[in-house]
Amino acid sequence: KALGAQLGRFVLVFNCDETFDFHAMGRIFIGLCQVGAWGCFDEFNRLIEEQLSAISQQIQLIQDALREKKPQIFLLGSDVNVNPNAGIFVTLNPAGKGYGGRSKLPDNLKLLFRPVAMARPDNELISEVMLYSEGFKGARRLARKIVNIFTLCRQLLSKQQHYDWGLRALKVILCTSGELMQASRADKTTTSPTIEEEILLKALTDNTASKLTSEDLARFEGLLGDVLPGVKVPEIRSEELVKAIESALAKHNFEVQERQTQKIVQFNAALGQRIGVVIMGPSGSGKTTIWSVLREALHSLGKTVRVYVMNPKASTRAQLLGFMDPNTREFHNGVLTAAARKVIKEPPNVLNWIVCDGDVDPKWIEALNSVLDDNHLLTLPTGERIAFGANVNFIFETHDLRFASPATVSRMGMIYLNHEDVNVSSLTKKWGKERGVAEGGQLNQLLADFFEPMVKLILQYENKQVVRTTRMGSIQSLLLHLTGSDTK
Repeated sequence: KALGAQLGRFVLVFNCDETFDFHAMGRIFIGLCQVGAWGCFDEFNRLIEEQLSAISQQIQLIQDALREKKPQIFLLGSDVNVNPNAGIFVTLNPAGKGYGGRSKLPDNLKLLFRPVAMARPDNELISEVMLYSEGFKGARRLARKIVNIFTLCRQLLSKQQHYDWGLRALKVILCTSGELMQASRADKTTTSPTIEEEILLKALTDNTASKLTSEDLARFEGLLGDVLPGVKVPEIRSEELVKAIESALAKHNFEVQERQTQKIVQFNAALGQRIGVVIMGPSGSGKTTIWSVLREALHSLGKTVRVYVMNPKASTRAQLLGFMDPNTREFHNGVLTAAARKVIKEPPNVLNWIVCDGDVDPKWIEALNSVLDDNHLLTLPTGERIAFGANVNFIFETHDLRFASPATVSRMGMIYLNHEDVNVSSLTKKWGKERGVAEGGQLNQLLADFFEPMVKLILQYENKQVVRTTRMGSIQSLLLHLTGSDTK
């Protein structure tokens, strides 16, 4: 893509998956040949193995024509004009190594391309260049420090499936630092080495703290103190948004908790930094509450938010992402593609959230790879490319990312919730408010004196349950026995 931009070439990115057959690929090849564009086929080895051989013959035909400077080729039953500027490039992740749903390329297809193995990136040099371009005077020193922090995090923090300490995560932090630097300059604040360190630390904390477990968060804060000693994180958060969040929580009988409010603010920040955000945690930990409360808070601030909720595991892949009729070559929309067509028609001031509530499965999530990276493009087997603006976000609710590949994890922002976020006292108070129990009533006092200690005792043995359930499930089952109780 970068090479094409430097050479003034029109580069089109297509995210391949098993719905692309050789007819669909052939139609795209015909378009590239006639326009003279470069085609970059991402995740190329996600195509079905049986189709790859037929596709290799089409590619060979085009490459021979380009090499011999032929004006025309015969492809898919018709004569096609060949523009000498056309080019075909493929990118792929290796089959295996945690990347599911990928096949090895057949030898006849490998011979058509010059292989370029991607070496480990020089993160320090990339960070230095990006920080200099964002206006940081001490970019070299800061680049060394942030790369050291990432290296130490990889080595010292626990191994979690949803952690990513790669270049994508680093790039998001550097871009956020640049935005904070521009805001600082707009306020006419003079930038000193201390202010630059504070800005970098703010960006690093905002992007990293939300995905860490409670044990790792303490270690992470210790690391920051060692690498950036004496630097305080500047408190830059919208008090207006916090008040709107607290008001929305109170409206729905939730007890306002600093930790939950902080998670909602972090979620709002993540939506501004990445198109895809995962809210991960056990059932009942407040995943739906986070986005629904934020939506209501934004509504109260005068912003319009449209939400499209779907369960990707409740439908087949074709019902979710659509399918192409093999006879008529007509594309039929799925639930997600239909929502995608609606959101791109909305004006830029309307926020659109496509919420996927269910397990993250490589079978469908990998089809969104080009949506979740910098391209923001959903590519269909017809060759159509749906481009999303900055007002669109994909939100994924799931209990874990056990089956997600590193390609998926690195593309998305993470909000991690755990059992510590479930407060027994807050749940019993909410239960009481919903039933009109007075704040200082007798029932509330009984709940505090007897019910809450009993729940805490039971939860100590939650790993020894005969029928496994979640912490929230246990508490709700116990509260169910109090249905109909009052203060008499």
